[in-house]
Amino acid sequence: MTQPTTPALPELLTATPVQNQAVRCDRRAKNELLLTVPLRPRWFMGPPLSWILPLSRQRKICLDPLGAEVWNACNGKNSTQQIIDSFAHRHALTFHEARVSICSYLQQLIQRKLIVLVGRPTQENRQ
Repeated sequence: MTQPTTPALPELLTATPVQNQAVRCDRRAKNELLLTVPLRPRWFMGPPLSWILPLSRQRKICLDPLGAEVWNACNGKNSTQQIIDSFAHRHALTFHEARVSICSYLQQLIQRKLIVLVGRPTQENRQ
């Protein structure tokens, strides 16, 4: 099995972030979002350990208003570049300042399995 490669910047900017459909989203006060991610049961989460320790079958992540804004933009309709452009416009940032913030935030959401990036297939992937 090969390791996934990190996409080049042009591929990253044209990719579309899509929310994980298994994530439950609840609104909280002050435009915050509470995301609940189901966890895959691991071998150690069953009895007898589960009799002793209360092991959670889900992980909860609270997003602040800026995080909620980016989360809502990851609707499968906007490319990463469009998200960066609109974020930069709304918060009076340059494209490059917004790109650094949004790309690092999207990377965190990907690592936590909250979103995936969907890109157009390249010539190598079609073969």
